[in-house]
Amino acid sequence: MRNIVFFTEAKWAFGTIHNSLCKELYKYGINAELLDWEKQYSTDEIHRIADNTDYFVTTPVGIAYLINYNFPLEKIISVAHGQWDILLAKKHLGLDIYHKTAKFGAVSRILKDKAKEFGVPVECHEVPFGIHFDRFYSKPCDTLESVAMAGAYESFNFYGQEIKRGRLTESAMYGTGLNYVKHKFQHYLTMPSFYRSIGCVVMSSSEEGAGLPMMEAAAAGRLTLGTPVGYFEHNAPAGGGILLPIEENDFVKSLNQNLIHYKNNPQEYKQKCLDIQEFARENYDWSKHIEPWVNFLS
Repeated sequence: MRNIVFFTEAKWAFGTIHNSLCKELYKYGINAELLDWEKQYSTDEIHRIADNTDYFVTTPVGIAYLINYNFPLEKIISVAHGQWDILLAKKHLGLDIYHKTAKFGAVSRILKDKAKEFGVPVECHEVPFGIHFDRFYSKPCDTLESVAMAGAYESFNFYGQEIKRGRLTESAMYGTGLNYVKHKFQHYLTMPSFYRSIGCVVMSSSEEGAGLPMMEAAAAGRLTLGTPVGYFEHNAPAGGGILLPIEENDFVKSLNQNLIHYKNNPQEYKQKCLDIQEFARENYDWSKHIEPWVNFLS
């Protein structure tokens, strides 16, 4: 059996993704564990773990943390979850680091393309992630009463540009009569309950590597509306939600109109939620996405 350690955050989206990955990989003869990089370890601890582990899997930024432990570079696999990962590693570690580490991957096609654009000199393996559909499943609401973002309200990319743009979602609430719920960062295990408490999830981002909340919300039977970034760019037109324009004023106007429409048409709202949930059932579960990870880590 191959032994893998995911050296990354143990909270929020990273906690969800990597804990669920550990469960799925074990079915394929890969024993994976999660090691929280925010905790402090002795160099001896890290080297003892490395001694009985085939690879540490981290982000390109995480390579720097492992270098501080004098970790053997040839036992590091890096996976990019956002453009920021690639650009920050390029700035601080240089592109030659990819020749010294074992493998490199990215969680989406757009990140794979961006890696090439940013000059990464090795093959980039596409390893999309999924969710455990049944973990998030719940019955859709009968009427639309509340709206939320399920990620950060405000965030900036490597170049200092605003990318989450929660203020736009809040602006679009004007005149809808709906309750706007600001998501508080809590443990990722709270998320199924959070989705059950709202009727709609909005992604207002101008940049995403993937976009986990839209997948989870869809599985929960919630109305999903978002910009053409990350996985949602392709999933929404196929049945996974409603695409909104990325330009700020158009985004606010379109979101406002959609929210009012679905609030005033409860039967159409519920059917749309059921359709989105069925799309999630057929497309988002880990069973549909685990094979690339197995091949990548084998």
